[in-house]
Amino acid sequence: MRVWTKSTIMSTGSNIARPNSSAIRTLLPVVAALLFCAVVALVFFAFDPTRVSFFPPCLFHLLTGWDCPGCGAQRALHELLHGDIIAALRLNAMFVLSLPLAAWFGPQWAWRVWQRRPLMANPKWLCYYAAAWLVFGVLRNLPFPVCAWFFAP
Repeated sequence: MRVWTKSTIMSTGSNIARPNSSAIRTLLPVVAALLFCAVVALVFFAFDPTRVSFFPPCLFHLLTGWDCPGCGAQRALHELLHGDIIAALRLNAMFVLSLPLAAWFGPQWAWRVWQRRPLMANPKWLCYYAAAWLVFGVLRNLPFPVCAWFFAP
């Protein structure tokens, strides 16, 4: 019967897998982002932005009286986390419809960071996405009845 000691393990050339420090540094932002998202989700689940005052107000709305494209996103996230999709869409449809994109591209971004590959995004599609947010922001402030659906109550 062989007794395993530190010297016998070292002499057999056993390569015990040790984490690579560069891999840890690469993975750290991904883990931090996931942890941040989990904490944000927990805070938005536990606290209603309409009832507590520690959520930041929209500075654009405070200064102009108009809704920015992001107005209502905090309340929409709270409603989504409680399962009320219709109320979330009513508060900020663009935000709610953007979440599946974030769920799709977020892990792809994390995987590319992990693999040390360049982040690929087609500039044309990014411009389309930014233009959609801009159009949404304009439509929600127009006084026409057809645009009232975009207004954040």
